[in-house]
Amino acid sequence: MFMARQRTARTAAAAVTAAAAAVAAAPVRGAVRLGGGRLWAAGLLCAALAACQAPVRSQASADALPPGSAAAAWQQARIALPSGESLRAHWWPAEGPQAEPRPAVVALHGCGGLYAQGDRLSQRYRETAARLHAAGYSVLLPDSFGSRGLRSLCGTRYGARDVTVAVRAQDARAAIAWLATQPGVDAKRIGMLGWSNGATTALNLLEQRRLHPAPSDVPLAGVALFYPGCGPLLRRQAELEPAPLLMQLGALDDWTPAQPCIDFAALLQRRPGTDVTLKVYADSYHGFDGTDPVRLRADVPNGTSAQGVHQGGNPAARVESLAALDAFWGRTLGARTQP
Repeated sequence: MFMARQRTARTAAAAVTAAAAAVAAAPVRGAVRLGGGRLWAAGLLCAALAACQAPVRSQASADALPPGSAAAAWQQARIALPSGESLRAHWWPAEGPQAEPRPAVVALHGCGGLYAQGDRLSQRYRETAARLHAAGYSVLLPDSFGSRGLRSLCGTRYGARDVTVAVRAQDARAAIAWLATQPGVDAKRIGMLGWSNGATTALNLLEQRRLHPAPSDVPLAGVALFYPGCGPLLRRQAELEPAPLLMQLGALDDWTPAQPCIDFAALLQRRPGTDVTLKVYADSYHGFDGTDPVRLRADVPNGTSAQGVHQGGNPAARVESLAALDAFWGRTLGARTQP
């Protein structure tokens, strides 16, 4: 059964390949960025200010981050939301003199939440915090689920979720506004990173900021996304606040399929002044940047098949996508990148 579904998925992926190639071949009006290596890519044109209490300094548990990591010491921030709720966040200020403002990244978790067990951050977020911090960035990880007494929403149908992407977009908006006021943060060099539900949240935030700008909004220097869900944005032909955008997708993704994002990127391509880089990785499912083996998740009801979705890493795509992410931050935020 698993092998049969893989063959079907690869047939569908061939169609995605053709669509991506068509987008790449289309006339462009703006920055064009093409992928390379094993990836096949479509290169495209390219709350009021939230008050919060002072961050509370915490020490991560011994296994929260890689041993000896400079990012092992973190602070807990609580950010007041317009709704009156308090958003908890993990906060790693960049090291160095505060007189030298540094870039910062707000990272939005997926539908599984921030934690693996107890209060232990999942491996993806531990690695991300350590990697970004080592590269000279401040890092903020808002906890949209834990702040509301939830751990995961992956097994809940989209229409039944209490914490929607619209709710999370307001969390992200407040988090960015908070981040821009922190000592040592260069408000002109703030990036946003998201995975899956967090990536979809980021796109929805860009739409909301375009439609309803707020005085507290600061321009984002770059937005990097792994496998967002683009279907609703495509159907309503959403307009986004301008920001350099990197979207990295899996060709075999049956949870948030690549095709709607390819089509949405083509829509953005027709709008002047857009800077979008789209990379689609062959033989890759949802979560290709992780290290877990591919498995069928029958507990997820939101994919393209009633049988569930596939999730898991692709070692080659992981290496290439993280390198592309480093290069994107280097271009948009300007801090040093990983060797």
